Amino acid sequence: MEKKKLSRKEREFLRHHHEILEAALELFSEKGFHNVTMNEIAKKSEFAMGTLYKFFSNKEDLYRALILEKSEEFRPALINALDNGKDEMESIKAYIETSIRLFMGNLKFIRLYFAETRGASFSIRAGLDKEIKESHEQILIKLTQVFEGGIRKGLFRSMDPYLMATGLEGFTHAFLLQYLDYGDKHPFDAGTVTKMFFKSILLNTDVTSDLGNSV
Repeated sequence: MEKKKLSRKEREFLRHHHEILEAALELFSEKGFHNVTMNEIAKKSEFAMGTLYKFFSNKEDLYRALILEKSEEFRPALINALDNGKDEMESIKAYIETSIRLFMGNLKFIRLYFAETRGASFSIRAGLDKEIKESHEQILIKLTQVFEGGIRKGLFRSMDPYLMATGLEGFTHAFLLQYLDYGDKHPFDAGTVTKMFFKSILLNTDVTSDLGNSV
């Protein structure tokens, strides 16, 4: 279906909306969510306070919009990775590679997100509303379907595929969190994460030796 062409006014609204979110992200990542005021965000984005409140009712609303925007950016990229693998192992490899690529390309956002939620949960669902939970659940459902296919083919151990999906997410997040804390002190790449995870779920763990440097 052909996308509706946006009017100049609509394009301007979206541009201003994005500029405010980028200014907020810069401040939140530097000072922490609770230490930033709406007045500071208005100054950083070069908008009047009245204009800022036309876009967002309060700071919490702005933070939610920021998380949602990034969620909507990440979700299609991750689902596309899972959809385009030639088999279940390739799909999981692509998911891990895409997760790490998105992480490294959005370090300010990731630092902010984990700083605000790490005490509650590593899951993107923590403290967020229904719309964002549903977006995250779509990724978990797609991951679950990939694991179900691998179990049926005898590639993976017979375990709850949904728990395998959440396990992969938590496993990947653990590496990303240590990078935030220690940087390159303990370097890793997508291949390292993939091999370690496959060792825990493959029925024939010798298969991991064939992954080589392609992961």
